[in-house]
Amino acid sequence: MIKNIHNLNNYDYELEKNYISSYPVDKRAESKLLVYKSRKIIDSSFKLISNYLPKNSTLFFNDSKVINGRLFFENKNGAKIEILIADEKISSLLKSKSPLLLKVLIGNKKKWKGDERLEKKVNGITIKIQKIKNKVSFEWDKDLSFDDILVKSGIIPLPPYIKRDTESSDYYNYQTVYSKNKGSIAAPTAGLHFNKDLIYDLKRNHKVDFFTLHVGLGTFKPIDSENIENHNMHSEEVIINKENILNIYNSENITAVGTTSLRVLESIYYLGLIIEKKKYNYEISQEIQKKKFKLNLKESCNKIIDHFNFNKTNELRFNSKIFIYPGYSFKVCDQLITNFHYPKSSLILLIASFIGKDWREVYKFAKEKNYRFLSYGDSSLLFRK
Repeated sequence: MIKNIHNLNNYDYELEKNYISSYPVDKRAESKLLVYKSRKIIDSSFKLISNYLPKNSTLFFNDSKVINGRLFFENKNGAKIEILIADEKISSLLKSKSPLLLKVLIGNKKKWKGDERLEKKVNGITIKIQKIKNKVSFEWDKDLSFDDILVKSGIIPLPPYIKRDTESSDYYNYQTVYSKNKGSIAAPTAGLHFNKDLIYDLKRNHKVDFFTLHVGLGTFKPIDSENIENHNMHSEEVIINKENILNIYNSENITAVGTTSLRVLESIYYLGLIIEKKKYNYEISQEIQKKKFKLNLKESCNKIIDHFNFNKTNELRFNSKIFIYPGYSFKVCDQLITNFHYPKSSLILLIASFIGKDWREVYKFAKEKNYRFLSYGDSSLLFRK
């Protein structure tokens, strides 16, 4: 029998189409802000977020940048074939030269027969693709990186619930102003509300830090089991540095800007455990988070700092499959800045674990106040229960 808190049906709500935003507000910081703290809900504006944050908080941002990961080809009969990059290692492959073999999702797959090679010409570059088992081979005839090919021939991929074509404005709107490291297929959308002036203002009373989690297509993967404990979470690549760990160690209060940042921060606790056990496959599995450990957060940070010092490096890459759902015990985060998420998704489960049953009151309030939902929607600042 499924425990009540682990039944997926308990995390459903009605999300009418009129709440789903196809476009952002004209000015990033002009979006609405819902503040939830001590079971009280405040209706405010995002540009005032500094007024609600604890003065001693450190804010952690995900600086991943969305790639032009959607491409279109035509078969010999003129049928359009869509290619969406789905390779979790794409960030490390962007500098690769021709040829390249990648995991992809194929739209209109039935129209791409057998080993037919598809070809297109863009800006004097000939690009050819061919199916090889469960992957697609890319070849091009110029001395260019794959990133160059995507810039010249790909488009930025919008989420599946935005029912329109990509427009020129999306190349700015669907990137955070601090995006830096290319590798995401979807934007860390909680950060879309920040403009440069607001970040500058935050630095007056808060510490601001950046790391990288490359968001893959798994972020849109539906929960496929009524018992949420049976869900297989996707793996995401994380890149951290020594300063990140020092800031976590020294912070009295921590705010995650987005669910991706929260997953990084909570994964870091388990990373220290893996290093302590001298395991060199740096992947945070779903199994490890179910176990209890004596190591506290500062001790875990010390293990990671020792690792940096011993290896004389300032960067560490690892993969995380952390799955945060009701019953999870938070180790790092005190506040979360996030948008409003899809029903019965891994993200709504994360919200429910962070603020408990009050998530329903928060979402009910947001709908009553006509908040805009999902990637181009409004924002919330949630204080952990």
